Amino acid sequence: MDAAQRSIDPVLERPRMGAYRWMLYIACGVLMALEGYDAYVVANLAAVIAKGLAIPIPAMAFVFTAQAAGMALGFYTIPMLADRIGRRGLIIAGSALFGVLTLVSTVAVDLQQFAIVRFLAFASLGGTMPNIVALVAEFMPTVRRGRLLTWLFIAHGLGASIAGLIGPTLVAYHSWQAAFWAGGGLLLAFVPFLYLYLPESCRFLIVRDPCDPRIGRILRRIDNTFEYAPGARFVTAEASTTGIPLAGLFREGRALMTLMLWLAMGAALCVTATLSAWLPSYLHVLGGLDTSTATRMSAMSAFGAIAGPVLLTAMMKRMGMARSLMLTLFIAFIVMSLTGMVRERPQLGWVFGGAFGLLVISAQAGLNSLVASSYPSSIRSTAIGWAGGIGRVTSMIGPGLGGAMLAAGWGSWRIYPAVASPLLLAAIAMMVFHTLRSDGIPDTRD
Repeated sequence: MDAAQRSIDPVLERPRMGAYRWMLYIACGVLMALEGYDAYVVANLAAVIAKGLAIPIPAMAFVFTAQAAGMALGFYTIPMLADRIGRRGLIIAGSALFGVLTLVSTVAVDLQQFAIVRFLAFASLGGTMPNIVALVAEFMPTVRRGRLLTWLFIAHGLGASIAGLIGPTLVAYHSWQAAFWAGGGLLLAFVPFLYLYLPESCRFLIVRDPCDPRIGRILRRIDNTFEYAPGARFVTAEASTTGIPLAGLFREGRALMTLMLWLAMGAALCVTATLSAWLPSYLHVLGGLDTSTATRMSAMSAFGAIAGPVLLTAMMKRMGMARSLMLTLFIAFIVMSLTGMVRERPQLGWVFGGAFGLLVISAQAGLNSLVASSYPSSIRSTAIGWAGGIGRVTSMIGPGLGGAMLAAGWGSWRIYPAVASPLLLAAIAMMVFHTLRSDGIPDTRD
């Protein structure tokens, strides 16, 4: 290599994280938690919000569908833009806009206004989350990437569940609007920190200008012994795609792999969105529990969402990511289908609430990690965005059907198995993905 050239790979691939990369990882985890809180506060307080807007609880399905549509729009469009213009600015702008729109949600006076604001809020969220994951992936060493990305989604699930844990308290103290004020305000307060400390992707900067001095400064923060000459040209051995990022998902033997990841993400996100939206209401209406207890039982998913990714990464070390996800998704289908037992044994609501986080949310985290680990940096945001976008399309259908089943008077033993059934499709997709990997796709296990 020419003396004026410096490879960024030895620094980024160092197994030792160091203080700077841990700071970046924790900051993105906090951001994921704050966005998780704001994303799921509606689901956790659906019954209370419906009462405040003077509408029946099943009518909240319109809001859940609007949120999913907004998320899909964000996933499909903004990540492709990020692969062209960078991730940092879009993360900061998207986070600020999501915080503002969360606050604006509190001034809606009817169902239509509330749904429109949530649609716009989730469009900004859908453009932000894939870029957070892609940015973290690019700064994590390959040998630890799968595990760390899976754990990153603990923060998102934890934030979502905190909305369920403290939401009823804020409602009792003031109103449902107070829960939105807390989430939106904290997210906006975090934006200045992101502006000051969030870096741009080094590999993206190389594509734009391999002599960009920001690359050297970022690498020095990761490794203070890293030396480079002024005007040095930075290079990377990672393959880079050309042309339209979306087309890159289907080139070089990736087509069937991409379709299986889309199927798994679509099926799993359908179930995740439906249970996130309706589990508190299902436990209330179908299980005969009071609203506060049902909400707190659903919030037990926080503890499952913490333990699940840890358990999943332990399985990955033995079985690989695809087989671990296949097994987890299959068990999740069986367990969530049995949630109707809560009607006869109400105390089991705490168990099934935790199982939702342990199995469904952790499997979703693992799928996101698998997608992020399966593509090169040059198309990673697009890969995450489109896989998530497919899921957001199906998650528009799931909550709508979940509300329709509730409005039609379906019982527990019809609703829960119907809601959980897409998890079987996701498990089959992971079985095919594992076969493809065995036939030549690089192993993604840690």
